[in-house]
Amino acid sequence: MAVRVLLVACLLAHALYAALEPVTGGDTWWSMVAGRWIVEHGSVPTVDTLSYTFAGKPWFNQEWLAQVIFYELYLLGGAYLALLKIVLVVAVFLLAAWIAARRSGSPVLAVATTCAAAFLCRPMLDIRAQLFTFLFSLVVLAAIHAYRRGAPPAVLALLPVSVALWVNLHYGFIFGVGMCLLYAGGETLKSLSGLPDAPLPRARLAPLWVAAGLALLASLANPQGLHSLTFPFTIVREQDAWREEIIEWMPPVLFGSDSFSPLLFGPWLVVQIAVLVAALLLMPRKIDVTDTLLVATTAAMALTSRRFIPLFALVSVPFLARNLALIGAELPALVSVRRRTASVALLAVLALGHVAWRAVPAARRDLAPGLFDGLTRSFFFPKGAVEFLHVNPLPARLFHIYTWAGYLLYFAPERQVFIDGRAHAVYPIDFWHEFFRVEIGDPGWDAVLDKYEVNVVLCASGFAGGGHKILLDQLTRSADWVRVYDDRHSAVFAHTERGRDWVEAFRAFRLRYPDVLGAQLFLYDSHLRAGDLEGGRQQLAHVLAEFPATRADWQQAVEKQRQVARVTGTAGLWFQVAYPLEVLGDRAGAVEAYTQALAAGIAEPFAGYSRTALTRLGAPQE
Repeated sequence: MAVRVLLVACLLAHALYAALEPVTGGDTWWSMVAGRWIVEHGSVPTVDTLSYTFAGKPWFNQEWLAQVIFYELYLLGGAYLALLKIVLVVAVFLLAAWIAARRSGSPVLAVATTCAAAFLCRPMLDIRAQLFTFLFSLVVLAAIHAYRRGAPPAVLALLPVSVALWVNLHYGFIFGVGMCLLYAGGETLKSLSGLPDAPLPRARLAPLWVAAGLALLASLANPQGLHSLTFPFTIVREQDAWREEIIEWMPPVLFGSDSFSPLLFGPWLVVQIAVLVAALLLMPRKIDVTDTLLVATTAAMALTSRRFIPLFALVSVPFLARNLALIGAELPALVSVRRRTASVALLAVLALGHVAWRAVPAARRDLAPGLFDGLTRSFFFPKGAVEFLHVNPLPARLFHIYTWAGYLLYFAPERQVFIDGRAHAVYPIDFWHEFFRVEIGDPGWDAVLDKYEVNVVLCASGFAGGGHKILLDQLTRSADWVRVYDDRHSAVFAHTERGRDWVEAFRAFRLRYPDVLGAQLFLYDSHLRAGDLEGGRQQLAHVLAEFPATRADWQQAVEKQRQVARVTGTAGLWFQVAYPLEVLGDRAGAVEAYTQALAAGIAEPFAGYSRTALTRLGAPQE
């Protein structure tokens, strides 16, 4: 009993570890935008109204139910949406372990293979509709395996019921329909040809075919009708072109780590093949043909596109556990450790300790901003810049980073976007080529912006790297673009002609800026660059009043400058010391620095400002 408790605890700990892995929530925000649209309009959209580049183009939004669920939960509080992810992920791994235990007869092997799969899947478990595909894939698999083990035909009702829900939650329903037909066909072939393992009696084939047929019919229970069945194959047909642009559609790195390509994928695939070969050599009549076809098909999908890696990992857990059990039955000396209670308990304790050692510090760090913000990496999104665009009602044809589109639409719904996460559903591949040319700053980026008459660009600044850094540098150097906002995280540039309203409002200090430290410091620097020294002083006073924690940093920086100024006697340095010292309230220090700046012959307009400041401070002047 104690060992079973340890195994359950180990399984739950690994499932929670996977569930609490933060993943950038670009698709999360997009889903909530679509969900809000459906709730507000009371219908599923049929044409694009969210982008200005393809407004009016037909849009088949089949994931509407998942989007509404996400949006309604978020309205209750972000934590509720985060909890949904946790519940779904834990349920997925519990189901995988349950199926594996039933297939292998070994709870130890079931838990061990599921925990390994949790490490493989955890970098790819975003709050997105794909979670429902993972869940329903295992629900369908569990029902089919239960029926093959002798459960009554009523259990097969889960197949059409699952597909009827699934088809309105995620395009992955087509995998579920295919799985139903695969098992119906596979079991028929096994029964007629005597193939392994344990073919179904022919009398039990008919209910399986009926359930598979009803599942196929259930896939039509959605607003798109027959289009729901044809669209996934359109995606497959276009996959080669999309691999150049969308990371998750690219083939994985087999023995390395990359975006959406976990390090464990290659080893997991090799272990699956090695264990299958060993089981075939030892007990060929016990290898289930249908299970092998399912895992081989899903492995091929994963080798084609990274997005299918977690699906492959999950459906192959029972397959691996069963094959390991077959090997163990033939080579008991090599696996006798699983029959020793103390050894199994020790391994479970070690596994629990290992995951706790990794998970607890990571959870404290990642979830410090809050459960939802931590799981969706809220720091990645341009909160200040989007608020800036929201509070300034000037017209804008925006260009922006791809993964920021959903966030932008949610918090500035009055702004249409250049592109968003609908990929195949709205945007043609040629347009994506143009978009990514701009996003990574490739030659011709400016011609694309001209073509679509973009007048405002929202891009990364403080954390920009790779292609984003190139685009930032290109915009900064270009005489056609003016930086009108920067909070040291993200920046907004306006075109000097097409965005003239923005540029003129910026130069006249009519734009409104959010109370974000970086944005307020940018406004301070803007006053100084414009020669508005009095406006800069007032802005610095505002910064110190709104963000008092920065006062110590200012004092430390000014003190360093004062030491250099005393050594060099440079007029400009003395002014840079005096200016903030006055705002910091150090009257004596400011008077000394302004006086030294004048004595060193500082030029206008700084000389005039220094004399005015000395008068304001009540200091005698020569």
